[in-house]
Amino acid sequence: MEIAGNKKLYGTLTIPETINNTEKYPAVLLISGSGPLDRNGNGPKGKYQLNVYKELAEYITNLGFITFRYDKRGTGKSEGDWLSTGLWELVEDSEQALQTLKNHPLVDPDKIIVAGHSEGTIIGTALSERQTLNGLMLLSGGVGNLDEFTTYQRLFTYQELKSSKGLKGFLLRLLINEKKAEAKTRKQIQKIIESNKEVYKVLFIFKQPAKWFREHFAYNPRNGLKKINYPVIAICGDKDGLVNPVLLEELHTLVQGTSETHIIKNMEHGFRFQHEDKTMVRVKKLMKILPSRPLNQDGLDVISHWLESHYKSNCSNNIAQ
Repeated sequence: MEIAGNKKLYGTLTIPETINNTEKYPAVLLISGSGPLDRNGNGPKGKYQLNVYKELAEYITNLGFITFRYDKRGTGKSEGDWLSTGLWELVEDSEQALQTLKNHPLVDPDKIIVAGHSEGTIIGTALSERQTLNGLMLLSGGVGNLDEFTTYQRLFTYQELKSSKGLKGFLLRLLINEKKAEAKTRKQIQKIIESNKEVYKVLFIFKQPAKWFREHFAYNPRNGLKKINYPVIAICGDKDGLVNPVLLEELHTLVQGTSETHIIKNMEHGFRFQHEDKTMVRVKKLMKILPSRPLNQDGLDVISHWLESHYKSNCSNNIAQ
């Protein structure tokens, strides 16, 4: 399905199979996380085949909701270059996707919920400042901005490395100085932000999305959340090393509508079951295992209860367009 806009974007609309064509139904717009992830949550050239958005969309559609997910710029079938794309271009694309969903004859425009995952929680919050929504789901993220979450990730990584056992841990505790490491990293980030380039090359080799960093670091999602007077839910896993769960505690003090926060046991960033310890150091190793595991049922149950209690629909089963 094509999305009209500055760049041609493409997505998948999934409709409950038992839908009545004379009625309109609630709908969920899925917004993906950072990096070159397509509409299904998969990386390019077969790398990181996660399928998290495909599975979430199918689950939500089976609850009786129309869902729409799309390839961000430069991924899947969509035009553009993801590396040179800034936050506000991503927000503009989400606006176009939202409008596409609103224009569908089977969608109830007064019952559209945005479900943002990871970076999508920031994009979804920014979208809420520009367009009228009827619900916001913050999945594996929320409240904080990119600077806060990436800082948390680095600090957590330092501590995880220093807590290593045996000789390795002893040496790492001697070698790692968080203050110096953090100062060095922030100095490099500042260079990227102040470059005024879309793409910045670190050491003239490693490409970094400078425009994306610059716009993200300047945006505070809390300002958007303060304007929301409809239901909001934030869900993250206790095994998610990318999200600072403390930030989610602010949610109820920000939004004007009803709000919920849930920390799901044994759930990682991609909503899958993880019994291993929370980690940043061993994420790549886990990525070889996690895609074969099911989505965490407790997390899905929270989504189901929230959607059905606020936006009840009687359909089940689904078809994709």
